[in-house]
Amino acid sequence: MDEKPWSSPSPPVTGGSQSDLSTGAFAALLAAGAAVSMAYGVTLPLLPALVERTGGLSAADVENHTGWITGVYTLVLFLFAPAWGALADRIDRRWVLAAGLAGSSVALWVLTMPLSMRGLYGMRAVAGLTSAAVLPAVFAYVVTASAPSRLQRRFAWVASATALGFLVGPALGDGLTVPIRAARGDAAFTALPLDVVAIVGLLAAVGALGLPPTRTMVPAPGSARPGDERRIVRSLLLTAVVVLAITVAEVGVTLAARRAPAAGAMPVSVYFALCSAVMIAVQFWALPRLERRMGEPRLVVAALAVLSAGVSLLAVSSGGFVTATAFVLAAAGIGVLIPSLAVRISSAAGVRQGWAMGRQAAAANLGQAIGAAATGSLFALAPPLPFLVAGGLAVLAAGAAAWEGAARPAP
Repeated sequence: MDEKPWSSPSPPVTGGSQSDLSTGAFAALLAAGAAVSMAYGVTLPLLPALVERTGGLSAADVENHTGWITGVYTLVLFLFAPAWGALADRIDRRWVLAAGLAGSSVALWVLTMPLSMRGLYGMRAVAGLTSAAVLPAVFAYVVTASAPSRLQRRFAWVASATALGFLVGPALGDGLTVPIRAARGDAAFTALPLDVVAIVGLLAAVGALGLPPTRTMVPAPGSARPGDERRIVRSLLLTAVVVLAITVAEVGVTLAARRAPAAGAMPVSVYFALCSAVMIAVQFWALPRLERRMGEPRLVVAALAVLSAGVSLLAVSSGGFVTATAFVLAAAGIGVLIPSLAVRISSAAGVRQGWAMGRQAAAANLGQAIGAAATGSLFALAPPLPFLVAGGLAVLAAGAAAWEGAARPAP
């Protein structure tokens, strides 16, 4: 039988009959992905004020603690996402989803209370610990309950929902605080956006509990193949490079705008919004058409090349149209790569879908952390340097993916 490599995973074997997700159930999973992304994003514009509220800090101290607290969240998520994914393979995934969403909401509510610096660090660690449960369980549930022919499309929808959450979260954090500052001063300005997103998370948790139950997946005889773990590891490395590249683009453009704002350049938030919009458009509309025309292996190579071109273009950009073009290219590559790599990992994971999806979440967070940390240091040496390094890594990844495709025996 002629089967395209990486196109879809083998249908998982469960304890009962397999039926496809209903529209309502899939909407609940999308809401879970968006809610956990909003919970992270809403804190970004509020963290400096939360740190400052602890008292007795200089401006430099506030900046340092803001960065370190964000890093603690990312580190904890990186460490615990695979463990949550493994748990989601052993128990009903609804409970993993609900626990992660409820815990994330509680951590947001605690931030509205007066906290010491130690309390802030602790709550962001708790938020990372609980949030780490959500996306691995969402992706694993989608695999378990979806017809294989619909899997890539649904992974793209989940990726788009999380991108939308990352866009909406900071907008709520900024947008809801402005009128509160004007009307009531600074004392309670952080409470409303955190309360709103916490309620969204609890509603998503209730929706997760309303999903049809899942059963433990039973491996079929001979389902594990010797090369599966190698394919997973290669896809995890590609995931880390992809997320590193887009993180370098976002952090680098932010630093450039602060150092020397260019005449005629758009606000950085506009570039981020453009990036999210292009990603969503690619995932909703272009991805299935491109995959049918090019085939998944060649499409991944092309998307890595486009991502590299976009990030590298930022090295010579000073804002305006060139920067917007660079973000369009980078976002187009990301829009293809994130769901495509998720399908690659899922296709090799067999019954350990939660474990594999947790590892991908960890790889993405590792790429994000390295990208954010490296960008500052490289930018201080020479502003174009982080973009050139990230673009070069993406080119190397494209070459490795092309070599792997050429070396793979024809079906």
